[in-house]
Amino acid sequence: MSVQHRFQRIEIVFHPASGRGRGSRRATQLAQRLAGAGIQANLLDVSSLPSARIAAQLAEADAVVVVGGDGLIHHVVQVLAGTGIPLGIIPAGSGNDTWRMLRDANPAQSMDRVASFLGGGTAAHPVDLLEVEFDETPHRTRLVVGAISWGFEATVNARANRLPRGLGSLRYIVALPLCLPRLRAFDTRVAAKGLDYRGPALAASIANIRSLGGGITLFASAEFDNGLADLSLVRGGRIAPVLRHVPRILAGREHPFRVSARAKEFRVGAAGDCYADGERLGRGALTVRVVPGALPLMR
Repeated sequence: MSVQHRFQRIEIVFHPASGRGRGSRRATQLAQRLAGAGIQANLLDVSSLPSARIAAQLAEADAVVVVGGDGLIHHVVQVLAGTGIPLGIIPAGSGNDTWRMLRDANPAQSMDRVASFLGGGTAAHPVDLLEVEFDETPHRTRLVVGAISWGFEATVNARANRLPRGLGSLRYIVALPLCLPRLRAFDTRVAAKGLDYRGPALAASIANIRSLGGGITLFASAEFDNGLADLSLVRGGRIAPVLRHVPRILAGREHPFRVSARAKEFRVGAAGDCYADGERLGRGALTVRVVPGALPLMR
């Protein structure tokens, strides 16, 4: 007698280039493990299909597992948000900062978690998303799982994206010193409940997760299920006084140039280029809003 499972259409999403082939291998491993438990899943290679076709398949799924990194998760979330379709994550990307929020020790533990969920052993956990709307394109929003960065952090992200993907999370570590000679202050404004900062800044991010760039913990106390987002801004017009505090900045600890806030909505002016989940989102003034419980996560 066959075992009945509540998830009849499961999509395992991967890109064969993720993690120098780890994405493809782990996706296949998961599909085989599920098949051994009597659970059928479809392997969805996003490198071989147009975006519209991928979105259509995901929208018809009962459950989706991303085997990849933050960029792939970012694109999948645009389809799944608000549908109630649960998302599982098995890391195979460069940064894997969204996955780090699950606090799994390694990919094997994540595979155990996903297999247990799809077998009916656990329940989904609703997490928040960040909705981003640029002034230049009103009413066109983008959803973000992790962090929105502008200024120096956006410059590092852009530089890391041009480095060989084979470096993995080291791309961000390598990009950081390469970008330091280009570090310049920029004028920005960030307004939220209890905050109205106007002036020069060196780096700024609004986040729903604790780390950026493959484990750099800028937001040590951030949570993605509390209905709030965290701001971390390094104020000042000169880099020299800030340099000795870089270790504290990268660890998300207090320092003399820190501006921080926690709120449901942020208004950002003069943002320049903005990156989120490793992807370029747009340029200019924007609004960031928390969308509570928008994504059921296999956790």
